[in-house]
Amino acid sequence: MKTTFIATLAAVTMLSGAAYAANAPATTSDGFFFKPYIGADYEYSNVSYNNVTGTGVSYGDIFADSFNGGDVHVGARIQKYLGFEAGYFDTASESKSNILGTSLSSSAKFDGWTLDAMGYLPVDDAQKFELIGTAGIARTTASGTITVSGTTYSANGSETKGRIGAGAQYWITDNLNVRGLVRYQDADFGGIANNVIVTSLGLNWQF
Repeated sequence: MKTTFIATLAAVTMLSGAAYAANAPATTSDGFFFKPYIGADYEYSNVSYNNVTGTGVSYGDIFADSFNGGDVHVGARIQKYLGFEAGYFDTASESKSNILGTSLSSSAKFDGWTLDAMGYLPVDDAQKFELIGTAGIARTTASGTITVSGTTYSANGSETKGRIGAGAQYWITDNLNVRGLVRYQDADFGGIANNVIVTSLGLNWQF
C-alpha cells in the first residue's frame, strides 16, 4: 500500500509539473522556443518639427504635431530575453486652421510598417512583470494637405528610419499581457521633421 501511494504521488507531481510547463508564460523557460503572439495598441504620436529655412517659423506652426492612432502587430518570443515583432500603424488625420493668423488650413496623417527586435527582463519571482527594450526600423508614409483660398494642395512621401524604445508588460494570464511602450523614431521628410515620440498602450495574446 505504501509503495502504491508513493508511486501515485510521484505520478501526480509529474503530471502537475507538465501541465504548468505547457501553460506557463514564455518567461519561465531559459532555453530557445517559439511562442507566437498577436496584439493591438493605442498610439499617441508627437512630432518634433524643424524651422522653415530662413525664417523663424516652425513647420509645427503649419501642421499638427499630435496624432492619435493605433497599430496591429504579430510577433514571436524565441527566448526568455528575446523576441521579434512586425506591425502596421495608422494615425487619424489631424487638422490645423487659421495658420499664422491667416485663412490657411492644413491636415496631415501617417501610416506604415515596423520591424523590431524585442528584449525582455523579468523582474519578479513569478516572472509576470517584465521590462522591455526595443530596437528596429519603421517605413513611414506621411500625407499632408494645405488649403489656400479654397484650393487644396496635397503631397506625400515615404522614408525608412530607425527607432528605439523602452517600456514594460504585465502578464494578466498565461496567454494575455498588457504592455506600455515609449519609442523614439528618427524622422526627416525633406527637412520638415526631426523626430517622433510614440507612446503606446495595448494588449497581446500569446498562443
